[in-house]
Amino acid sequence: MVHRNRVAQSLLVLYAIGSVAIAIPLLFSLGHSGDLADTTSGKILSAALLAMSFGALAAARDPWGNRIVIQVVMVFTALSALAIAYRLAFEDHPSYPAWILLPLAVAAPILFARFYPRGPTHQPQGD
Repeated sequence: MVHRNRVAQSLLVLYAIGSVAIAIPLLFSLGHSGDLADTTSGKILSAALLAMSFGALAAARDPWGNRIVIQVVMVFTALSALAIAYRLAFEDHPSYPAWILLPLAVAAPILFARFYPRGPTHQPQGD
């Protein structure tokens, strides 16, 4: 059980770092942030990513006690993966750099589900 919590903590810290790494260029229109950077939706997405990063770091301190935050991270990331896939499949963006994030966005909820924190197990005390 401790191993699962350690892996969950590591994933949450990695998720937080990745969220900040995506949010900052998007927020300040740096690099290959695309046409989303200068829109209200881009700013809202940046704020959401920064909030998710903060929540992930808070949950990393005690994954078992912050299971609801981990569930929100899983849902947010899964829906983000669907949004990226839709944009790549059905909109005309031949050089859209979001394809780089798709494997990570798909892998994150799967990893979080696999290493979901388990509660402490209580061993019966012998007489």
